[in-house]
Amino acid sequence: MVVDEKKFNTLTERQKKYFKVMKAQSGVLFITAEPGVAKSAIMRCIATKLGYQYFDVRLSMVDEIDVGLFPYRRDVEFEIDLDDGSEETVKKIISVMSYAIPEWAYRANLKPSIVHFEELNRAPLAVRNAALQLLLERAIGTDFKFNNNVLMVSSGNLGEKDGTDVEEFDRALDNRLIHFEHTITIPEWIEDFAEGRIHPTIINFLKTYEEHFLHSFDSRRSMESVAYATPRSWTFLSDYIVENYGIESSIREWADDIRELGTSYVGTGANQRFIRYLDESLRFGVKDLLDRYDEIVEMLEGLNRDKKSELLNALKGMELNGLKPNQKENLKKFILTLSEDEAVSFILKVLDDDYKYMKNNDTDNDMLEDFLSDERFLKFYEAIQQHVPEIDD
Repeated sequence: MVVDEKKFNTLTERQKKYFKVMKAQSGVLFITAEPGVAKSAIMRCIATKLGYQYFDVRLSMVDEIDVGLFPYRRDVEFEIDLDDGSEETVKKIISVMSYAIPEWAYRANLKPSIVHFEELNRAPLAVRNAALQLLLERAIGTDFKFNNNVLMVSSGNLGEKDGTDVEEFDRALDNRLIHFEHTITIPEWIEDFAEGRIHPTIINFLKTYEEHFLHSFDSRRSMESVAYATPRSWTFLSDYIVENYGIESSIREWADDIRELGTSYVGTGANQRFIRYLDESLRFGVKDLLDRYDEIVEMLEGLNRDKKSELLNALKGMELNGLKPNQKENLKKFILTLSEDEAVSFILKVLDDDYKYMKNNDTDNDMLEDFLSDERFLKFYEAIQQHVPEIDD
């Protein structure tokens, strides 16, 4: 099976690992994780990057018919010799049982595809057995075989570790599965899924308060609400905001909705912190920092580290090329209030953006020059050189 190297190199290291196991077609990749931790999202992302079709077969919501065990009867004609010593034959018709091929299986064979059997360890026994036969034999019945460019993966939940009701596999089956306990980091989630789909306010909040990205099972057991924070539930909350107010909507437009509804999406603890974050943002935000720094400087000086990190993350996500002179000056005033590590990290982000900008545009981005030519930033220059030794004096 030939894979486009350029497309393959767009995969993250985790995605490459999963893809190579599927590509080997020896044993069955089986990834387990808590509910809502982007098991389907990462497989869909692999398929999208490689230009493959993606089929999601949710085993806990289907029956064995959907997995290729729908029997039907057909008549077969054949000839048999007469038992009288002559060479004459007689035609006979018998009924035989065969299996109907699901549409998804037929479509998967048309071009490169990833078929994802979800919730394998939560499916009814008949469905699970049907899926395992298909996964292990790569066939339905005796006549239909999957092509080599159809890759397969299965996934499930952790069971006692995440409070889900799952079936234990016997040793023989476990030995046929290639087991990976799946997780996802915030940078992975943002790069492969959230960018352009999730409201920027939620992304910036989770960058600052990573502990609310995914609540562990132990922390959920003590929560008042049955809802809890996962990448999936944050996505649901973002979908509510984006569908009703737009992805570029301001916090002021929907903050009252979150006070009333947010707990139903992400649970009590995460929503309480998110509401405080929204209230802090409503007092002033990045636009205020850039346009009227001197007016709000006293409030900025009283900020805690979390709020400064929030503003810094929001600035890192902005297109800084084209800022007005007064906005550039206000930005630099703010950066000078940060720790050396935070300031250097931001300047390096500007350097990276400067490189990407010049690759895609004919004009220069002078934001980096603004920092490096400003004497107030000389104290950071040595630290910057350690990260980017090619910068000239």
